[in-house]
Amino acid sequence: MANIKPKTSQLSAWVDRGVALFCLGTLIPASLAAVDQIPDLAGWWMIVVGGGIVIASIGMMVASFLGWAIRSFALTYVTVVTFGLITWPAAWRAGEVATSSPWLWMTLGVAAICLAVTTGTGWGFAYAIASGLLFAAVRMTPSGQSASLLGAFQDMINLVMNASVVIVALGVVSNAFKELDEAEAATRKEATDAAIEEALLEERHRLDGIVHDEVMTTLVAAAHAPGDVHVAQQAQRAVDRLAQAEAPTEVRLPVTGDQLTWLVTDVVSALVPQARFVSEIEGLAVPQQVASTLGMVVREVALNVAKHSGADDVEVTLSSPETGAVTISVADNGIGFDPDLVPKRRLGLQVSVVYRMWAIGGKAEIHSSPGSGTVVNLTWVPDEAALNEAEQPRRKRAGRVLADIPDLSRPLLVRLVWVLVGLQFLLGWTSLDQVTMIWPVFLAQALAAVATWLTLSRTEDNPMRMRNAVLVVVLLMAVTVIVQAVLPNGHWPGYATWHSSVVMVLLVTVLVRGQERVAWTGVGLFAVVSAMWAITHDMGVGDTLRVGFMPFSWMLVAQLLQTWLIDMADRMNASRRSSAAANKAIAQSFSKLVLRDVWLTQLRAQVGPLLTRIADTDHALSEEERAACLAQESRLRDAMRAGNLVTELTSDAIEVARGRGVDVRLVDSRGTRLPEDVRAALTRHLGKLLTDSSTKRVVARAAPEGYEDVVTVLAVRDDGSSELIGLDASGRVSTR
Repeated sequence: MANIKPKTSQLSAWVDRGVALFCLGTLIPASLAAVDQIPDLAGWWMIVVGGGIVIASIGMMVASFLGWAIRSFALTYVTVVTFGLITWPAAWRAGEVATSSPWLWMTLGVAAICLAVTTGTGWGFAYAIASGLLFAAVRMTPSGQSASLLGAFQDMINLVMNASVVIVALGVVSNAFKELDEAEAATRKEATDAAIEEALLEERHRLDGIVHDEVMTTLVAAAHAPGDVHVAQQAQRAVDRLAQAEAPTEVRLPVTGDQLTWLVTDVVSALVPQARFVSEIEGLAVPQQVASTLGMVVREVALNVAKHSGADDVEVTLSSPETGAVTISVADNGIGFDPDLVPKRRLGLQVSVVYRMWAIGGKAEIHSSPGSGTVVNLTWVPDEAALNEAEQPRRKRAGRVLADIPDLSRPLLVRLVWVLVGLQFLLGWTSLDQVTMIWPVFLAQALAAVATWLTLSRTEDNPMRMRNAVLVVVLLMAVTVIVQAVLPNGHWPGYATWHSSVVMVLLVTVLVRGQERVAWTGVGLFAVVSAMWAITHDMGVGDTLRVGFMPFSWMLVAQLLQTWLIDMADRMNASRRSSAAANKAIAQSFSKLVLRDVWLTQLRAQVGPLLTRIADTDHALSEEERAACLAQESRLRDAMRAGNLVTELTSDAIEVARGRGVDVRLVDSRGTRLPEDVRAALTRHLGKLLTDSSTKRVVARAAPEGYEDVVTVLAVRDDGSSELIGLDASGRVSTR
């Protein structure tokens, strides 16, 4: 079968939008933190760095909604943030030590995420470490509040770990989407293939009914009752039924690249079972008339290969060198020939190949020389009308949803939440010198651990149980009150406020697990309690706004991201519900293409002239024509009853063998298509046996599924000896 290249997954849209929203959401708390420091920073620095961050953040958001790549804006963001961090000490204009940490720290983790998304996770991790070390150095300068080595180390660990956890989480979710996308694509392909097979089987049965009731009956009657006027009428009715079956009765949908590959594979493998197929076409849609002609032309090329080349190595390649164009190359290692010596009247090449390609606006190129094999290149390039026709269905198929929402049942994401919580516990331990009492800190961490366990337990239950969510909020409010009760007055206590990050992480988790109202209620309570603490502890306006507004900004980012993902899942489910009907419609259209334009063309070429002569009441059938009627009836019966065992070439050999008295019987008990290796081996062995003058009887049988020998062939000689040949699933031969 064809080697189809997988299509590229389209995950970048939601990733870009999420990163852009993350950057934009950071502007709000960063701006609040910068209020008190702006007077002490150089004007040029605020214009370049502050303005650059704002422009890059807004640009990313606009680009993501317009469907553009955010790479240039993201790299600009990283460049501006890095420049701002390096030049922070030089931009500091105050004569005294800064009273708070540089507000730029909020953008460093975001910059690492931007770099990870646009350049790769390795670069993101490297930037997180480098920027963390650089920020630690800046923190120990007067412009960075002259932090102690311990304080600088805390900042570095916090920056590196938080950025790394987000990068890992983003990678996990992205990989989950890719896996689901691949699974969805495979499922869609399997469903489409199954629908095509079902539609083809249904259409084949319909055609078999016409062949059996009209064509085969007419041939037998003509052989035994020549000159009967009723037989002539029956022959004319058969001709009319075939013409009716071939006429299109519905709007024909364009054929996709996968379907064209299926068609080429089917028509070629029926004649050249040893052929190998490579398909490099994707995003392709061609009119059915063009696909039909390509199928007929490829079949004619394959027929020439089978009859004249003597090749044992045949490769068929399908490619799309430009938008909408199709190139099909058939190359063999056969005896070759000189194309210039082939008479122009030869119908096989001139009419069936060259003229047919010319009729659809394509061209056929034949390259061959004696002893060097043959390469036939068939090329079709669409005109503007054909391109528009093919483009319309592609627009309708665009925007397919990729995958379901990955949830917290993934063990790695659960562990990441525990890592974040544990990191904040660690930072709290390193800030015990900032609190008035130590034991309440450990009590609060114990309650926070219980809240984390409740949040992550039974993650297969979505949405999260209401009582568990409410209990988590109650525990987090208790943690907040306990920690704030031991915080100092008058200055920001650094990482002694470790609880705020824990509260945010767990409330976002509650939100993701479906308890939105409870999560937002918890955020509101936390904001009110924290703002009251900031006011009663003589904190500045900036710090008060920061502790009150930051929870809402982060929860808003999480809410919007979840809303987008839920919308994606809803659209995907709607698409899945309609996919069965769509697959059936496409499969039925394609099956009619194959049968009407390929199979029926072949059938009419075989029996059409004979039926026309039978229908002519003024024409008296000769003995040869009556024999031809019986031979054609046997040929059609073989194809109907044992399609797995015969090709056009073996049918010719069977007809000749029966003509000299060989008893040929074919039994197809399989029900599904034989593997190509088996078909190739069977064609070779049947050809040898049928052309052997000593062969008296041949019985070929395709076994049902599950048998070790997929096909068995019994040959009986004139001298009474016999030979039993077995073919396994890989085409290997065993002789008994």
